[in-house]
Amino acid sequence: MNFSLKILFFSAAISLFACSKKTSVYSLSDSNILVNSDKIDSSVYKMMAPYKKRHDEQMYAVIAKSEEALVKGDLESTLGNFFCDAVIYETKKLLGNDSSMLDVAVFNKGGLRNSLPKGNITIGNIFELMPFDNEVVLLKLSGSQFEDMCDKIAEKGGIPVGGMRLTISESKAGNISVKGKPFDKFKDYWVVTSDYLANGGDSYTFFKNAKERKITNVLLRNMIINYCEDITKMDQTIKPQLDGRIQVSK
Repeated sequence: MNFSLKILFFSAAISLFACSKKTSVYSLSDSNILVNSDKIDSSVYKMMAPYKKRHDEQMYAVIAKSEEALVKGDLESTLGNFFCDAVIYETKKLLGNDSSMLDVAVFNKGGLRNSLPKGNITIGNIFELMPFDNEVVLLKLSGSQFEDMCDKIAEKGGIPVGGMRLTISESKAGNISVKGKPFDKFKDYWVVTSDYLANGGDSYTFFKNAKERKITNVLLRNMIINYCEDITKMDQTIKPQLDGRIQVSK
């Protein structure tokens, strides 16, 4: 087992507590010590074993089954569709009586870090999908802001979306519909997304100027886990599909 240990030496460290006068650090240096050992420290192993067992039990717990692998892709993907639809479902549960306010879900491809397998899906799989602690944020956009968002989706060649459909022509969005109805530029729309995008990440700067913002303090990863558990309780499986929610105009 190889470990690289970097040790920092501070020239004034000893005098820091020995003298009441002001102490300054004049120099520092570092060095690497390579430790080679094939032996396992049995005392440390015994101490960690119960935690590892509990961790493995949680990570390998099966929470859903998928009829096919959920994979990333350009324009539209089975993974992106599943993710957005799951977030919409769980966000509406979170909103309760206000669930009708939610219109669409919008995320970025880079936020989905791994595919999901065919067959058993575990909690560990969801952590691999979303290793970051991104949170769910709701944004109220004006019609013009929503239109800007759609053009950004087109410019990027399609990203994971839910609750809406559009076509892409020369990097511009067209034929936009929301929840089955034509887009109305005079209406406001509520979008569920990640805190990363809501704060202007991935060049979604217009999200920072949303008319209203609702912070949920709920992790996206937990929403996906909850969704998997919910459909399993209903004796359902995940059925990956492409439904043409984003298409290239011919």
